[in-house]
Amino acid sequence: MIFTHMAASQPIPAMPHAGAAVIASWDETQSLRAIRLELTEDQASSHTRPGQVVKVRADGGETFLALASSPGAGRRVDLLVKRGGQLADRVIAAAAPGASLEVTAPFGKGFAVEEAHGRDVLLFAAGSGIAPIRALIQHLIAERAHFGNATLFYGQRHGADFAYRSEHPAWEEAGIRVVLCPSREDDAWPGVRGRVQEVARSLAFGGARPAESVAFVCGMHAMVEDVRATLGAAGVPPERLHVNF
Repeated sequence: MIFTHMAASQPIPAMPHAGAAVIASWDETQSLRAIRLELTEDQASSHTRPGQVVKVRADGGETFLALASSPGAGRRVDLLVKRGGQLADRVIAAAAPGASLEVTAPFGKGFAVEEAHGRDVLLFAAGSGIAPIRALIQHLIAERAHFGNATLFYGQRHGADFAYRSEHPAWEEAGIRVVLCPSREDDAWPGVRGRVQEVARSLAFGGARPAESVAFVCGMHAMVEDVRATLGAAGVPPERLHVNF
C-alpha cells in the first residue's frame, strides 16, 4: 500500500536508502504486483512490528510502502504495489528479479499487537491495505495461542481483485476466518457483497464480542472512518481500534 498522506500524520525520519536485492516479483492480481526483497542485516533489525513501512526510491521518485510480511520472515520482506500511479509503476519497473531496489530500513509504529493479547481480533482491509494486514495475520498465526477468535473482512471492488488468494486456505486452517467482500456486482461471485463494515455488521462481526475485541484497520481514510463508526456503535471502545501509521 502506498502512503501519500503519511507526512501529515507522523514525522518522517531522515533515513538512508540502501540497495535491497529483488528476490522475486509476481502478479497477485491484474492491478497488484508483489515484490520480495532481501534487506541488509542492519535494515532487517529495524523490522520489529507488523505494519511498519519503508520508503522506496525508483527513477528519481520516492514513495512509502507498507511491508506485507511480518518481522518473523527475517531479512526477506514482501511489498504489494498497486499499478496505475506514476511512482508505483516506477517501483514495479525497477523491481526485476536479480536487480536491487533502493529502500530505507523499516520504520513507523506499526500495529500495536500487544493490545490484542487475550482478546478477539477483528481485521479490516480494503484495496492494497491488505499488505500490512497480511503481515499482521502472519504474526497472529505465529503467536496464535495469545489471541482469541480472529476474523478478516477484506474488501475489493470485484472478486478477481483479491490478493493472496492462494494463502487464504492456510489462514483459515490456522484459525483466521476470511470474509471476502466485493463491493460491486459480479455475477461469478458466490459469497457476500458489500463494504467491509456493512458485511461485518450483517455477520455479527464473525462471532466476536465487540466490547471485548481489538480491531486493526488499513484502507483509505473514508473506509477507516466508516469502520471506526460501525465498531463504535457496536461497542468497540475507540482506543481498541488501531491503524499502522
